[in-house]
Amino acid sequence: MSKSNTYGTSIAKQRLSRLTSTGASALCAASLGLVVASTSQVHAQEQCSTYTIVRGDTLSQVAGRANVRGGYQVLFNANTDILASPNLLEVGQVLKIPCEDGSLPTTETAAAAPAESAPRLQPESLDRPLRFVTASGYAPFTEESMDGGGMLTKMVRRSMELGNPDQAFSIIFVNDWGSHLNDLLPSGAFDMAFPWFLPDCDKVENLSAPNAFRCTDFNHSAPFYDALVGYYTLAGSAYDGATTYPELFGARLCRPESWFTFDLEAEQLVDPTISLVQVPQMECWELLRNGEVDIVTYDALPAEEDLDNAGMKDVVAQIANLTSQQTLHVFVSKNNPNGDAYMDIINAGLEELRLSGEWFEIVREGIKETVEN
Repeated sequence: MSKSNTYGTSIAKQRLSRLTSTGASALCAASLGLVVASTSQVHAQEQCSTYTIVRGDTLSQVAGRANVRGGYQVLFNANTDILASPNLLEVGQVLKIPCEDGSLPTTETAAAAPAESAPRLQPESLDRPLRFVTASGYAPFTEESMDGGGMLTKMVRRSMELGNPDQAFSIIFVNDWGSHLNDLLPSGAFDMAFPWFLPDCDKVENLSAPNAFRCTDFNHSAPFYDALVGYYTLAGSAYDGATTYPELFGARLCRPESWFTFDLEAEQLVDPTISLVQVPQMECWELLRNGEVDIVTYDALPAEEDLDNAGMKDVVAQIANLTSQQTLHVFVSKNNPNGDAYMDIINAGLEELRLSGEWFEIVREGIKETVEN
């Protein structure tokens, strides 16, 4: 994983679900920006209930009015079966507002049923147990001391069992993240590795070599989990209300040390286009308060909490239109002749895991265990 993939211990304690599909009905021009809804549009939103989107709503507004702990990240993750993007709401969409304990409200609409006969893939070439490699130190996602090895480990295990119950496999913890993609997959010592963030491979020409090779040398599964990355500036600054990344050119950005930067590279937010500062997480907010940086950017869930702890909510504005989604995957080397067959098994099982609702329960239990410990 390397340091660029190890930031998740503090950020994932409160996260909830991930499903994928799109919404329906007429498009609303609202986004995560601070669009002010009229009085007639502000309907009561309560935890453990549902809410129907009206014109002028934004995800952050709905989360705020319902006092959703974790803000729009948690609300988005609870509704990704409906929302294709955190920046796009559609009039008439019915959002589930999480309960106090993190569970979802019961609705009259039944969950989609799994396919009657899930794929049972058993290529002749897969006549031995498949070998997965992961590592500890990334709770609640992967941690050998946790129940089932962490929630991503549980997801991978269940995806294999659902995708092909006849295929034997093993999951081994090797606590040297750097070796996974650099040595263990290319050499064939292991077949697959997880969890790894995937850069925007459509912009691979903008990526540094250590990030570009995730696109050029590996294939990947469907997303197992996603995170929203937010951008924040002082209210009224020259960057407040920016709608495109080039509007940040010339700015001083603070991204906490040990966090990935491939998303910044993809949008050309690198030196000398911008000035990048990397310091401990909370120091970013002090630098912003003192005018020593213009923008703070990292995972929205801890950022919102850190912003509150820093006592700066009244003076900081979210640059909502720049919010991005970053996703965690299983990787396989492109040199592996059976790589496509491996991905078929994983993806078939993951889809069934989502449709059954078991994915959400694994996430809830993983977060609960981390918080209690």
